[in-house]
Amino acid sequence: MTTTRQAFIADLRLNSGRFGTSMLLCVLSLAAAAVLTDALTTVLPIWAALAWYRYGRADTLEREELRAGLGLTRADRVRGRSAVIAVETTALIVTAAAATLLSTAVGREPVSGAGPTFTVSGAPSLSPLLVVPVGTLYSGTVMLVVAIFVGGECVTRRPGRGMLLTSLAVYFCAGLLGAVVIGPLMTFDVLGSGGGPSLIAAAAILVLAIVLLSLLLRRRVRAWIAQLDSGLPTHLAVTA
Repeated sequence: MTTTRQAFIADLRLNSGRFGTSMLLCVLSLAAAAVLTDALTTVLPIWAALAWYRYGRADTLEREELRAGLGLTRADRVRGRSAVIAVETTALIVTAAAATLLSTAVGREPVSGAGPTFTVSGAPSLSPLLVVPVGTLYSGTVMLVVAIFVGGECVTRRPGRGMLLTSLAVYFCAGLLGAVVIGPLMTFDVLGSGGGPSLIAAAAILVLAIVLLSLLLRRRVRAWIAQLDSGLPTHLAVTA
């Protein structure tokens, strides 16, 4: 039986170009933040939100035959793909946060705030070292929502181009909803405390959301595997 680690390595090898492109974007974003601006980091979370679509579009009949030749099942593809996207997404949102901190460290005013789509800013007295991690948790929450809504369509069959727009729509809607919940907490100053208690509350809410959404995503992955095991067609020839 193929382990998740083996499935991850196999899918990573088959999609080394896509994964490498994402890592190159991370390197370029950090370099730009150090010498020019951190504006490039605004691209990273959007690129991460499109990961399920990007990898799904690469699935062709030829690749399916190659996987079969390697002894990999469609369930292995789901588990391997989910692991690859999890690693890539983590790298992208952590890089976005690091670039913001790097830009601040070299004395440059950050262009992009900490967050997946919309700037997350805290009370003026709060250090970016406190605000940015909360924004990173915010990003992680949004990416999990995207995965839950579009992941199944992109791993159980080859997604049509309309899934690109769907991925972006889910991403922006989740970002807006998160801004409604988290935004007020990030800027609320409790009795002149500098916003610390509100920041802690925001972080706690986001951690709880990440735990619950991760458990839900795990169940969804199992459901996707069950669908494929039941003989659901892959529709790898879809091009629109």
